[in-house]
Amino acid sequence: MTRTTPRALPPTRPAAPATASRRRLLAGGLALGAAGLLAACSSGTASRAASGASEGLTLGLTYTPNIQFAPFYLAQSQGLYAPSVELRHHGAQEGLFDALQAGTEHLVVAGADEAVVAASNGSELVVVGGYYQAYPVCIIVPQDSPITTPADLAGRTVGLPGRLGENWYGLQLAMDGAGLTEEDLTIQEIGYTQQAALVGGKVDAIIGFSNNDAVQIRQSGTPVRTIAVAEDIPLIGASLVTSRTVLQERREDLADAVVASTEGMSAFVKDPDAAVKAAAAHVPDLVDDAQAANARQVAVATGELIRPSSETVIGQLSHDRVATMIEFLTGHGLLGSTPISAQEAAVSLTGE
Repeated sequence: MTRTTPRALPPTRPAAPATASRRRLLAGGLALGAAGLLAACSSGTASRAASGASEGLTLGLTYTPNIQFAPFYLAQSQGLYAPSVELRHHGAQEGLFDALQAGTEHLVVAGADEAVVAASNGSELVVVGGYYQAYPVCIIVPQDSPITTPADLAGRTVGLPGRLGENWYGLQLAMDGAGLTEEDLTIQEIGYTQQAALVGGKVDAIIGFSNNDAVQIRQSGTPVRTIAVAEDIPLIGASLVTSRTVLQERREDLADAVVASTEGMSAFVKDPDAAVKAAAAHVPDLVDDAQAANARQVAVATGELIRPSSETVIGQLSHDRVATMIEFLTGHGLLGSTPISAQEAAVSLTGE
């Protein structure tokens, strides 16, 4: 997830029969889309909630409360999580995976690509569930800009927060597909001031998020266009990430939380108005009608990342996609010295 302003051995215990049955239903419901998913899963929610984990489980939502986290707010407000599950927003200065590695959190919403890079640098992180099925990073330019493809960035000034994280990976992908090197353009590290830099003409383009930066800039009154960083994007954005220790010790608790989160994603896509209502309990500004309307636009744009097509399986985690991502990150020198395979990096807990 982006930091932009409104804007991770005891034997595993066997699953209770009702939970196992519910997870099989979910696997079938996911293939049918959001509506089928909710219908298939609703009957088992109470059973799972009643038999919730004996220990608390904390799901980390990075940085400030925001409509982009509404799938998890919805899951909580609808009683889909076990009673012991808590949602926690990170502090402004807290690292993406600090709380997870310290044991303060057990699951965190973060980029799968960022998790793999961290794992290759010695962090024992594992991706256990999907969230965004389309990559959120894009090139953002003024509406009247002559830039229409990544190749047009040649000779231009491009702003991004820094040479790390998903914005940096996305720019690497854009340059790669266009046959550009860093010498072919001017890269400015501008922190999380993309909007001001673009509107003020300090840069010709920014690398940002389609469901955050682009929407907010338009809402501020500046018409902009988004350009895909590539036709085929081998990177995976926001996902559900845990540590290998938590996975080994609390696999069933994690699985229940991942399944409930996936239900929340489906509810979010189906009803963005309900998403805004659920988010209002965490984002007080949404009591204002104008702010709520802006949040709904972000919700719709986020829904397009969660379910970019009618064939999309909400919450899916594909090992093939993870393997392709690792290959790209390796090829661009973005991974550390710890070897990592797709099987080590990702373990799907949604029954797929």
